[in-house]
Amino acid sequence: MIEIFPPALLAKEKEDEVILFLQKLPVPDRKKKQALVWWCQYTGAALTEELVKKLLGERIEEVRG
Repeated sequence: MIEIFPPALLAKEKEDEVILFLQKLPVPDRKKKQALVWWCQYTGAALTEELVKKLLGERIEEVRG
């Protein structure tokens, strides 16, 4: 489902913009995290706890797993 991302965001260097894009999506946090996983797989970026926390903040505990 990488198609949800605008083509301009499909690069590792766009991490901050991707975080902002996902934060604005009107979907549950679990789906935002899944979209971040897809983006990381597609771009080769490392999926780290820090990156997920950047996206979800303190709500990270609600989507662990």
